[in-house]
Amino acid sequence: MTSAALTKMAARLDEVIVLSATDPRINDPRSSNATLSGAVNRACVVLLSAHLEGYLEDVALEALDVFITEAICVDDLPLLLRAVHAEDHLGVLEQMKDRKARAPRIQDLLQSELGLWQPGNRLATPMLRASTLSKQMSNPGSREMRSFLELVGVDLKDWLQRTSDMPLLGDADGLVARRNAIAHGEVSASVTSADVSRYIISVETLSRSIDEAVAERLMQICSLHVRPW
Repeated sequence: MTSAALTKMAARLDEVIVLSATDPRINDPRSSNATLSGAVNRACVVLLSAHLEGYLEDVALEALDVFITEAICVDDLPLLLRAVHAEDHLGVLEQMKDRKARAPRIQDLLQSELGLWQPGNRLATPMLRASTLSKQMSNPGSREMRSFLELVGVDLKDWLQRTSDMPLLGDADGLVARRNAIAHGEVSASVTSADVSRYIISVETLSRSIDEAVAERLMQICSLHVRPW
């Protein structure tokens, strides 16, 4: 059994595979249409990076749903997850010099977020915001993924070390580096169909591993007797 996010990711990867198959050099390595071949493979890299980012957001939001469904004690939530909800307000407050203008924002902060900080309080639907979590994610490099998954209590580096999958983080960094080079118009950012195939396998493997890591952590945080997926 897998998360809904991973099921959706399978369809996303199929999309990249379909696009990759249009590379004219796959069936005819001697094809003279190098321009089309390069364009197809660069597009695959950009799409694959976007899909990995989308998967990470989806699985994290699914974790939030489990927290809420189980109505866990707020003390058991990852501290970073509670903190980013407060930071939604603090970022605005830091730029406000007028005390009269700050006062209602401080009131809003306390009224909106106090429930997450009251010991023994049980989690309810309005207390966690999907939008707050989603905006913490950016291009899915290894550092960004580790930082993002910490919000739902997952130590990605530790997990991948335990499963002997650490090279997957290097692959993710390579994918994002190429995606960024393409996005910034670097002419030298060439990608082959072999590169695309390797990245597809790596992203699929990484997504499955993250799915396992999140499921295991949810069992611990929510004291579940069965896996959430």
